[in-house]
Amino acid sequence: MPHSLIPQRLSLNIFATFLVIGAYVPFLPVWLEGRGISKEEIGLIFAIALWAKIPVGLLVASIADQTGDRKITLIVISLVTLLGFCTFSLLQGFWQLLIAWAIVGTLLTTLIPLADSLAVIAIKRIQMDYGRVRLWGSVAFILVSIGGGFYLEGKPDDAVLHIILLGSALMVISACWVPNLREAPRKKQRLALFELLATPSFVVFVLTAAVLQASHAALYGFATLSWIEAGIHKTIIGLLWAEGVVAEIALLACSGYLLRRLGSTGLFLLAGVAGILRWTVLGTTSSLPALFAVQALHALTFAGTLIASISYISQHVARDQAATAQGLYDGLAMGLLFGVAMAVAGWAYADIGPGVFYVMVGFSALGCCGALVLRAMQNTAKKQSASPPS
Repeated sequence: MPHSLIPQRLSLNIFATFLVIGAYVPFLPVWLEGRGISKEEIGLIFAIALWAKIPVGLLVASIADQTGDRKITLIVISLVTLLGFCTFSLLQGFWQLLIAWAIVGTLLTTLIPLADSLAVIAIKRIQMDYGRVRLWGSVAFILVSIGGGFYLEGKPDDAVLHIILLGSALMVISACWVPNLREAPRKKQRLALFELLATPSFVVFVLTAAVLQASHAALYGFATLSWIEAGIHKTIIGLLWAEGVVAEIALLACSGYLLRRLGSTGLFLLAGVAGILRWTVLGTTSSLPALFAVQALHALTFAGTLIASISYISQHVARDQAATAQGLYDGLAMGLLFGVAMAVAGWAYADIGPGVFYVMVGFSALGCCGALVLRAMQNTAKKQSASPPS
Protein backbone atom coordinates (compact mmCIF):
# COMPACT_ATOMS: atom_id res chain seq x y z
CA MET A 1 0.00 0.00 0.00
CA PRO A 2 1.35 3.49 -0.84
CA HIS A 3 2.37 5.29 2.32
CA SER A 4 0.39 8.35 1.21
CA LEU A 5 -2.89 6.43 1.61
CA ILE A 6 -2.30 5.31 5.20
CA PRO A 7 -3.32 8.64 6.84
CA GLN A 8 -6.43 8.92 4.63
CA ARG A 9 -7.63 5.42 5.52
CA LEU A 10 -7.07 5.95 9.22
CA SER A 11 -8.79 9.35 8.99
CA LEU A 12 -11.90 7.80 7.45
CA ASN A 13 -12.13 5.26 10.27
CA ILE A 14 -11.77 7.96 12.92
CA PHE A 15 -14.37 10.09 11.09
CA ALA A 16 -16.87 7.20 10.94
CA THR A 17 -16.40 6.26 14.60
CA PHE A 18 -16.99 9.84 15.74
CA LEU A 19 -20.10 10.06 13.59
CA VAL A 20 -21.54 7.37 15.87
CA ILE A 21 -20.20 9.00 19.04
CA GLY A 22 -21.42 12.45 17.96
CA ALA A 23 -24.89 11.01 17.38
CA TYR A 24 -25.34 8.95 20.53
CA VAL A 25 -23.87 11.38 23.08
CA PRO A 26 -26.42 14.21 22.57
CA PHE A 27 -29.36 12.30 21.08
CA LEU A 28 -29.52 8.75 22.47
CA PRO A 29 -30.63 9.94 25.94
CA VAL A 30 -33.63 11.57 24.26
CA TRP A 31 -34.42 8.29 22.47
CA LEU A 32 -34.15 6.35 25.74
CA GLU A 33 -36.47 8.79 27.48
CA GLY A 34 -38.94 8.26 24.64
CA ARG A 35 -38.84 4.51 25.46
CA GLY A 36 -40.02 5.27 28.99
CA ILE A 37 -36.60 5.19 30.67
CA SER A 38 -36.22 7.60 33.61
CA LYS A 39 -33.33 10.04 33.91
CA GLU A 40 -31.84 8.01 36.79
CA GLU A 41 -32.03 4.84 34.70
CA ILE A 42 -30.47 6.62 31.70
CA GLY A 43 -27.54 7.57 33.94
CA LEU A 44 -27.07 3.96 34.99
CA ILE A 45 -27.28 2.71 31.39
CA PHE A 46 -24.51 5.04 30.27
CA ALA A 47 -22.42 4.48 33.40
CA ILE A 48 -22.23 0.73 32.76
CA ALA A 49 -20.10 1.24 29.64
CA LEU A 50 -17.72 3.57 31.51
CA TRP A 51 -17.23 1.00 34.25
CA ALA A 52 -16.85 -1.94 31.88
CA LYS A 53 -14.53 -0.20 29.40
CA ILE A 54 -11.48 -0.70 31.62
CA PRO A 55 -11.40 -4.54 31.85
CA VAL A 56 -12.91 -5.01 28.38
CA GLY A 57 -10.63 -2.43 26.80
CA LEU A 58 -7.54 -3.96 28.37
CA LEU A 59 -8.63 -7.44 27.26
CA VAL A 60 -9.13 -6.26 23.67
CA ALA A 61 -5.79 -4.43 23.72
CA SER A 62 -3.98 -7.48 25.11
CA ILE A 63 -5.42 -9.65 22.35
CA ALA A 64 -4.28 -7.12 19.75
CA ASP A 65 -0.75 -7.04 21.20
CA GLN A 66 -0.50 -10.81 21.64
CA THR A 67 -1.62 -11.53 18.05
CA GLY A 68 -0.04 -8.49 16.42
CA ASP A 69 -3.21 -8.07 14.31
CA ARG A 70 -5.19 -4.96 15.18
CA LYS A 71 -7.21 -4.72 11.95
CA ILE A 72 -9.19 -7.92 12.35
CA THR A 73 -10.01 -6.96 15.96
CA LEU A 74 -11.21 -3.56 14.74
CA ILE A 75 -13.41 -5.15 12.06
CA VAL A 76 -15.00 -7.68 14.44
CA ILE A 77 -15.81 -5.08 17.10
CA SER A 78 -17.21 -2.64 14.50
CA LEU A 79 -19.43 -5.38 13.05
CA VAL A 80 -20.74 -6.48 16.46
CA THR A 81 -21.46 -2.84 17.30
CA LEU A 82 -23.46 -2.38 14.09
CA LEU A 83 -25.44 -5.58 14.69
CA GLY A 84 -26.09 -4.52 18.26
CA PHE A 85 -27.49 -1.14 17.21
CA CYS A 86 -29.73 -2.95 14.69
CA THR A 87 -31.54 -4.60 17.61
CA PHE A 88 -32.21 -1.39 19.56
CA SER A 89 -35.57 -0.63 17.92
CA LEU A 90 -36.79 -4.06 19.10
CA LEU A 91 -35.85 -3.55 22.75
CA GLN A 92 -38.17 -2.44 25.52
CA GLY A 93 -37.65 -1.67 29.19
CA PHE A 94 -34.72 -0.80 31.40
CA TRP A 95 -33.08 -4.22 31.71
CA GLN A 96 -33.09 -5.04 28.00
CA LEU A 97 -31.58 -1.66 27.14
CA LEU A 98 -29.08 -1.86 30.00
CA ILE A 99 -27.79 -5.24 28.80
CA ALA A 100 -27.68 -4.06 25.17
CA TRP A 101 -25.71 -0.92 26.01
CA ALA A 102 -23.41 -2.89 28.31
CA ILE A 103 -22.35 -4.82 25.20
CA VAL A 104 -22.59 -2.23 22.42
CA GLY A 105 -21.51 0.83 24.42
CA THR A 106 -18.55 -0.93 25.99
CA LEU A 107 -17.30 -2.28 22.65
CA LEU A 108 -17.75 1.13 21.06
CA THR A 109 -15.46 2.69 23.67
CA THR A 110 -12.66 0.28 22.70
CA LEU A 111 -12.59 1.36 19.04
CA ILE A 112 -10.81 4.70 19.46
CA PRO A 113 -7.85 3.36 21.52
CA LEU A 114 -7.60 0.44 19.08
CA ALA A 115 -7.53 2.82 16.10
CA ASP A 116 -5.01 4.97 17.96
CA SER A 117 -2.73 1.96 18.39
CA LEU A 118 -2.75 1.58 14.59
CA ALA A 119 -1.86 5.27 14.36
CA VAL A 120 1.07 4.72 16.73
CA ILE A 121 2.43 2.06 14.36
CA ALA A 122 2.00 4.45 11.43
CA ILE A 123 3.84 7.18 13.34
CA LYS A 124 6.76 4.81 13.92
CA ARG A 125 6.87 3.56 10.33
CA ILE A 126 6.15 6.63 8.19
CA GLN A 127 6.35 9.55 10.69
CA MET A 128 2.64 10.21 10.18
CA ASP A 129 1.21 13.42 11.67
CA TYR A 130 -1.36 12.02 14.10
CA GLY A 131 -3.04 15.38 14.71
CA ARG A 132 -4.07 15.72 11.06
CA VAL A 133 -5.68 12.26 11.25
CA ARG A 134 -7.41 12.75 14.60
CA LEU A 135 -8.88 16.14 13.72
CA TRP A 136 -11.38 14.35 11.44
CA GLY A 137 -12.94 12.86 14.55
CA SER A 138 -13.59 16.35 15.91
CA VAL A 139 -14.95 17.46 12.52
CA ALA A 140 -17.35 14.49 12.45
CA PHE A 141 -18.51 15.14 16.02
CA ILE A 142 -19.38 18.79 15.40
CA LEU A 143 -21.00 18.04 12.04
CA VAL A 144 -23.31 15.34 13.35
CA SER A 145 -24.12 17.10 16.63
CA ILE A 146 -25.21 20.24 14.74
CA GLY A 147 -26.56 18.64 11.56
CA GLY A 148 -28.26 15.89 13.52
CA GLY A 149 -30.26 18.48 15.44
CA PHE A 150 -31.64 19.90 12.18
CA TYR A 151 -32.34 16.42 10.79
CA LEU A 152 -34.21 15.27 13.90
CA GLU A 153 -36.39 18.37 14.13
CA GLY A 154 -40.01 17.23 13.88
CA LYS A 155 -39.11 13.56 13.35
CA PRO A 156 -39.99 10.62 15.65
CA ASP A 157 -37.44 9.56 18.27
CA ASP A 158 -36.42 6.47 16.27
CA ALA A 159 -34.84 8.78 13.67
CA VAL A 160 -31.85 8.96 16.05
CA LEU A 161 -31.14 5.32 15.23
CA HIS A 162 -31.00 6.13 11.50
CA ILE A 163 -28.01 8.41 12.08
CA ILE A 164 -26.33 5.92 14.42
CA LEU A 165 -26.85 3.00 12.01
CA LEU A 166 -25.52 5.00 9.07
CA GLY A 167 -22.39 5.89 11.04
CA SER A 168 -22.01 2.30 12.25
CA ALA A 169 -22.23 0.93 8.71
CA LEU A 170 -19.56 3.40 7.55
CA MET A 171 -17.51 2.36 10.59
CA VAL A 172 -17.53 -1.28 9.45
CA ILE A 173 -16.63 -0.33 5.86
CA SER A 174 -13.78 1.94 7.01
CA ALA A 175 -12.48 -0.76 9.40
CA CYS A 176 -12.19 -3.12 6.42
CA TRP A 177 -10.29 -0.40 4.55
CA VAL A 178 -7.77 0.58 7.26
CA PRO A 179 -4.16 -0.37 6.48
CA ASN A 180 -3.19 -3.81 7.74
CA LEU A 181 -0.33 -2.57 9.92
CA ARG A 182 0.53 -5.87 11.51
CA GLU A 183 3.17 -6.36 14.16
CA ALA A 184 4.91 -9.60 15.03
CA PRO A 185 3.00 -11.48 17.77
CA ARG A 186 4.43 -11.08 21.25
CA LYS A 187 6.93 -13.82 22.00
CA LYS A 188 6.83 -13.19 25.74
CA GLN A 189 4.29 -15.06 27.82
CA ARG A 190 4.05 -12.19 30.30
CA LEU A 191 1.23 -9.79 29.40
CA ALA A 192 2.24 -6.33 28.17
CA LEU A 193 0.03 -4.87 30.91
CA PHE A 194 2.33 -6.11 33.68
CA GLU A 195 5.48 -4.97 31.87
CA LEU A 196 4.07 -1.46 31.46
CA LEU A 197 2.95 -1.20 35.08
CA ALA A 198 6.44 -2.28 36.18
CA THR A 199 7.96 0.67 34.25
CA PRO A 200 8.06 3.76 36.55
CA SER A 201 8.25 6.30 33.72
CA PHE A 202 5.18 4.82 32.02
CA VAL A 203 3.22 4.91 35.28
CA VAL A 204 4.10 8.59 35.75
CA PHE A 205 3.11 9.27 32.12
CA VAL A 206 -0.29 7.60 32.31
CA LEU A 207 -1.17 9.23 35.64
CA THR A 208 -0.12 12.64 34.28
CA ALA A 209 -2.28 12.24 31.18
CA ALA A 210 -5.17 10.89 33.24
CA VAL A 211 -5.34 13.78 35.74
CA LEU A 212 -5.10 16.33 32.91
CA GLN A 213 -8.04 14.73 31.09
CA ALA A 214 -9.97 14.20 34.34
CA SER A 215 -9.76 17.95 35.01
CA HIS A 216 -12.51 18.32 32.35
CA ALA A 217 -15.06 16.49 34.55
CA ALA A 218 -16.69 19.67 35.91
CA LEU A 219 -16.79 21.16 32.42
CA TYR A 220 -18.62 18.21 30.87
CA GLY A 221 -20.85 17.60 33.84
CA PHE A 222 -21.79 21.05 35.11
CA ALA A 223 -20.63 23.90 32.84
CA THR A 224 -23.91 24.12 30.90
CA LEU A 225 -25.95 24.01 34.12
CA SER A 226 -23.76 26.67 35.70
CA TRP A 227 -24.05 28.96 32.67
CA ILE A 228 -27.83 28.57 32.48
CA GLU A 229 -28.09 29.49 36.17
CA ALA A 230 -25.95 32.55 35.40
CA GLY A 231 -28.59 33.66 32.87
CA ILE A 232 -26.68 32.84 29.69
CA HIS A 233 -28.91 31.97 26.71
CA LYS A 234 -28.74 28.40 25.42
CA THR A 235 -27.75 29.61 21.94
CA ILE A 236 -24.71 31.36 23.42
CA ILE A 237 -23.88 28.22 25.41
CA GLY A 238 -23.95 26.24 22.16
CA LEU A 239 -21.49 28.71 20.64
CA LEU A 240 -19.19 28.35 23.66
CA TRP A 241 -19.11 24.56 23.18
CA ALA A 242 -18.61 24.91 19.42
CA GLU A 243 -15.68 27.28 19.99
CA GLY A 244 -13.93 24.65 22.08
CA VAL A 245 -14.23 22.03 19.34
CA VAL A 246 -13.08 24.46 16.62
CA ALA A 247 -10.04 25.40 18.74
CA GLU A 248 -9.36 21.68 19.23
CA ILE A 249 -9.40 21.12 15.45
CA ALA A 250 -7.03 24.04 14.91
CA LEU A 251 -4.49 22.66 17.39
CA LEU A 252 -4.69 19.16 15.93
CA ALA A 253 -3.91 20.62 12.51
CA CYS A 254 -0.67 22.20 13.75
CA SER A 255 0.22 19.64 16.44
CA GLY A 256 3.30 18.43 14.55
CA TYR A 257 4.91 21.85 14.92
CA LEU A 258 4.11 22.01 18.65
CA LEU A 259 5.57 18.57 19.28
CA ARG A 260 8.78 19.45 17.45
CA ARG A 261 9.16 22.57 19.59
CA LEU A 262 7.98 21.30 22.98
CA GLY A 263 8.08 17.50 22.96
CA SER A 264 5.44 15.46 24.75
CA THR A 265 6.45 16.51 28.28
CA GLY A 266 6.50 20.19 27.29
CA LEU A 267 3.03 19.86 25.81
CA PHE A 268 1.78 18.14 28.97
CA LEU A 269 3.15 21.04 31.02
CA LEU A 270 1.52 23.61 28.73
CA ALA A 271 -1.80 21.74 28.96
CA GLY A 272 -1.59 21.80 32.75
CA VAL A 273 -0.83 25.54 32.90
CA ALA A 274 -3.67 26.24 30.46
CA GLY A 275 -5.99 24.17 32.66
CA ILE A 276 -5.05 26.12 35.79
CA LEU A 277 -5.90 29.36 33.98
CA ARG A 278 -9.07 28.02 32.35
CA TRP A 279 -10.64 26.50 35.46
CA THR A 280 -9.71 29.51 37.61
CA VAL A 281 -11.55 31.84 35.23
CA LEU A 282 -14.60 29.54 34.99
CA GLY A 283 -14.78 29.37 38.78
CA THR A 284 -14.48 33.13 39.15
CA THR A 285 -16.75 34.71 36.54
CA SER A 286 -19.58 34.13 34.09
CA SER A 287 -18.64 37.20 32.02
CA LEU A 288 -19.12 36.29 28.35
CA PRO A 289 -15.86 37.90 27.11
CA ALA A 290 -13.94 35.92 29.73
CA LEU A 291 -15.78 32.68 28.91
CA PHE A 292 -15.16 33.01 25.17
CA ALA A 293 -11.49 33.81 25.85
CA VAL A 294 -10.83 30.72 27.96
CA GLN A 295 -12.95 28.29 25.93
CA ALA A 296 -10.25 28.54 23.27
CA LEU A 297 -7.91 26.92 25.81
CA HIS A 298 -9.77 23.65 25.18
CA ALA A 299 -7.29 23.25 22.36
CA LEU A 300 -4.49 22.86 24.90
CA THR A 301 -6.24 21.25 27.86
CA PHE A 302 -7.90 18.46 25.84
CA ALA A 303 -6.26 18.16 22.41
CA GLY A 304 -2.82 19.06 23.74
CA THR A 305 -3.01 16.27 26.31
CA LEU A 306 -4.25 13.82 23.69
CA ILE A 307 -1.48 14.63 21.21
CA ALA A 308 1.20 14.51 23.90
CA SER A 309 -0.08 11.10 25.03
CA ILE A 310 -0.02 9.56 21.55
CA SER A 311 3.43 11.04 20.94
CA TYR A 312 4.77 9.63 24.21
CA ILE A 313 3.43 6.14 23.48
CA SER A 314 4.86 6.18 19.94
CA GLN A 315 8.31 7.20 21.21
CA HIS A 316 8.67 5.32 24.47
CA VAL A 317 6.53 2.17 24.26
CA ALA A 318 7.55 -0.98 22.40
CA ARG A 319 5.43 -1.93 19.39
CA ASP A 320 4.17 -5.13 21.00
CA GLN A 321 2.89 -3.08 23.94
CA ALA A 322 1.29 -0.19 22.02
CA ALA A 323 -2.33 -1.36 22.08
CA THR A 324 -2.17 -2.16 25.80
CA ALA A 325 -0.53 1.22 26.52
CA GLN A 326 -3.28 2.99 24.60
CA GLY A 327 -5.91 0.94 26.43
CA LEU A 328 -4.43 1.85 29.82
CA TYR A 329 -4.35 5.54 28.94
CA ASP A 330 -7.95 5.49 27.72
CA GLY A 331 -9.16 3.35 30.65
CA LEU A 332 -7.64 5.63 33.26
CA ALA A 333 -8.02 9.04 31.58
CA MET A 334 -11.54 8.60 30.20
CA GLY A 335 -12.72 5.83 32.51
CA LEU A 336 -11.62 5.22 36.10
CA LEU A 337 -10.03 8.54 37.06
CA PHE A 338 -12.51 10.55 35.01
CA GLY A 339 -15.34 8.79 36.83
CA VAL A 340 -13.75 9.64 40.19
CA ALA A 341 -13.34 13.26 39.13
CA MET A 342 -16.97 13.40 37.96
CA ALA A 343 -18.18 12.10 41.33
CA VAL A 344 -16.01 14.65 43.16
CA ALA A 345 -17.31 17.38 40.86
CA GLY A 346 -20.90 16.39 41.60
CA TRP A 347 -20.39 16.65 45.35
CA ALA A 348 -18.50 19.93 45.02
CA TYR A 349 -21.06 21.51 42.69
CA ALA A 350 -23.85 20.72 45.13
CA ASP A 351 -21.95 22.64 47.85
CA ILE A 352 -20.10 25.47 46.07
CA GLY A 353 -21.67 25.78 42.62
CA PRO A 354 -19.24 27.27 40.06
CA GLY A 355 -16.50 26.97 42.67
CA VAL A 356 -16.27 23.35 41.54
CA PHE A 357 -13.86 24.57 38.86
CA TYR A 358 -11.34 25.46 41.57
CA VAL A 359 -11.26 21.74 42.40
CA MET A 360 -10.35 21.07 38.76
CA VAL A 361 -7.43 23.47 39.16
CA GLY A 362 -5.98 20.89 41.54
CA PHE A 363 -6.14 18.19 38.85
CA SER A 364 -4.35 20.44 36.35
CA ALA A 365 -1.71 21.32 38.95
CA LEU A 366 -1.10 17.60 39.54
CA GLY A 367 -0.67 17.25 35.77
CA CYS A 368 1.99 19.98 35.79
CA CYS A 369 3.84 18.19 38.60
CA GLY A 370 3.63 14.91 36.69
CA ALA A 371 5.02 16.54 33.54
CA LEU A 372 7.99 17.94 35.49
CA VAL A 373 8.68 14.57 37.13
CA LEU A 374 8.46 12.81 33.76
CA ARG A 375 10.88 15.30 32.20
CA ALA A 376 13.32 14.82 35.09
CA MET A 377 13.14 11.02 34.66
CA GLN A 378 13.81 11.36 30.92
CA ASN A 379 16.79 13.66 31.51
CA THR A 380 18.24 11.23 34.05
CA ALA A 381 17.81 8.34 31.62
CA LYS A 382 19.57 10.34 28.86
CA LYS A 383 22.50 11.16 31.14
CA GLN A 384 22.85 7.52 32.18
CA SER A 385 22.78 6.31 28.57
CA ALA A 386 25.36 8.92 27.57
CA SER A 387 27.76 8.09 30.41
CA PRO A 388 30.62 5.74 29.40
CA PRO A 389 30.64 2.40 31.20
CA SER A 390 32.94 2.38 34.24
